[in-house]
Amino acid sequence: MSFFSKKQEVNLEDFCRDFYESQILNPKIGEVGIDAMSVYAKQIKKSVTEIDSVFVDVDLQKLTYELTVIRFELFALAWLHEFPDKLFSQSVFTYEYLHEKGRDDIWEGMEKYNVAIADSITTGLSESETLYISRDRMDLFDRQIENAKKNGLDLDSNNSVFGKCIARTINRQFFNKAWKNGHTIYFLMLALCHQLGLGYGPSYTGPNKEAQFRLGATVRGFYDGAEQSMDNVKIKS
Repeated sequence: MSFFSKKQEVNLEDFCRDFYESQILNPKIGEVGIDAMSVYAKQIKKSVTEIDSVFVDVDLQKLTYELTVIRFELFALAWLHEFPDKLFSQSVFTYEYLHEKGRDDIWEGMEKYNVAIADSITTGLSESETLYISRDRMDLFDRQIENAKKNGLDLDSNNSVFGKCIARTINRQFFNKAWKNGHTIYFLMLALCHQLGLGYGPSYTGPNKEAQFRLGATVRGFYDGAEQSMDNVKIKS
């Protein structure tokens, strides 16, 4: 990019919709239109299975599905890094887009990865540091609620869609340190393994360290790909 070049201005809705459709829900390879996500899932399963046979019995269709779900959450995390002033709008659009597509299952499925991100942020912190982040999260949530109400949104119900959209953006806040030290990638990898039937916490049954590293690299790759797509654009107000 030249010194004088400007970032392309795009609407939030247009940018997100294009990425969701071309990169996550319907990625294609070549003119014949091969399903890229299915091919990628096969490659991941093969790579991890070479290191740890516990991955042999992982259902390929389930793996493909979970990779699709986690990509939506990682896109939102990258969005926080690039466009921190437009978090709520992106979260609301994602819900509305998936609802429009009849994919509420993906919206609901994102929650477990969203919680994994939130948990990774406070792991290893002192009690005082954890309390500090918890307090800041509550303050941010309250401010977002007030701003949303000023714009006429009904947030009286704790289970409102808009309330959940706000909560998810709050769960991603303060992730930079946890991302840099590997905690977030590790927690997301564990959440993925849990969804694939490989246990969680004390019941965790695999994969081994090297296989975890390969799965973690997949998580990192999804984040980097989303972030790179945002580098050369400016989201219109």
